[in-house]
Amino acid sequence: MTPEEAWRALEEDLADYLERKGVVPSCRAGCFACCFGLVTLSRLEGLALLPHLTPLQKARLLEEGPRRLALLQEGKDDPHFPSRFFQSRTPCPLLEEGLCGVYPQRPLACRGLLTEGDPRLCAPEATPPKGHFLPVPWRMARLRMEALWEEERRRFGHALIGELASLLYLLLKGLPQDREGVEALLRELGVLGGRWGYQVL
Repeated sequence: MTPEEAWRALEEDLADYLERKGVVPSCRAGCFACCFGLVTLSRLEGLALLPHLTPLQKARLLEEGPRRLALLQEGKDDPHFPSRFFQSRTPCPLLEEGLCGVYPQRPLACRGLLTEGDPRLCAPEATPPKGHFLPVPWRMARLRMEALWEEERRRFGHALIGELASLLYLLLKGLPQDREGVEALLRELGVLGGRWGYQVL
C-alpha cells in the first residue's frame, strides 16, 4: 500500500461511515484550530508529500524544522507537551491564509480528526466536551497509519514516526536510509524516544 492509496481508502471509508451514520462534520475551509496541534507523520507519508511542496513551503519547513526539533528535545518526556504546544498557537508551516497548503496530500492524522460539534470548541483555549472529536474516524485513520508503518518496515527494515514539520525538514536535509544511521542522527539531535519524541519501530 502506498500513502496515496491509504489516503484514498480512508476518504472512501470515512464518506461511507459518515453517510451511514448521518453524521455531518462541522469542519470547513477556514476552520484551522487543529492546524496548531502536534501532528504525527511517518517517513513514507513524508516522502509522498515532498514532491507536492512548493519552494515557499520548503523554505518555511527549513526555517521551522530546527525550532520544532528543539521543542521536541526539551519536551519529549513531558506528558503535557502536546497541550503546551497546542496552546502556543504555533501554526503548521503548511497552513496558508487559513487553508491547508497540501490539502489533497494531507497526512492520515489530519484526515481522521473530525467533529460535528461547534468548531469554536476546537480552539487551543477551549475546553471541548467529551466526545467532541469523533472517535470512529480517528480509529479508522489510526488503522491506516499502522498499515503504512508495516509497509515502511517492509521497504526500509524499520518505520520512522515523528512530528510533521521536523520530519519533513529532516527529509529535505537528507535522512539516512538505514536504521542505525537514523537512530544515530535522532540521538544526536536529542529527539529519539521518550513519550513524544521520534520512534523507530
